[in-house]
Amino acid sequence: MRDWKSLKERYLRDALPIRLGNLASNLARIKSRCQNPANGELVENLLQESKLFIEWTAKDNVLYLL
Repeated sequence: MRDWKSLKERYLRDALPIRLGNLASNLARIKSRCQNPANGELVENLLQESKLFIEWTAKDNVLYLL
């Protein structure tokens, strides 16, 4: 089981462009890995992590985006 709290703390220390780059990297990994059914669990984990990256970034930057 991943330590989501620790990941969140580390992720939120980065500036917005770096966070978005991390999200983009995850999405690229999902694209390349989802073509092989043997990577199902890995793709699920990357999707979960990406979802959290989006939530954490949105919550932290709502005012920045307005």
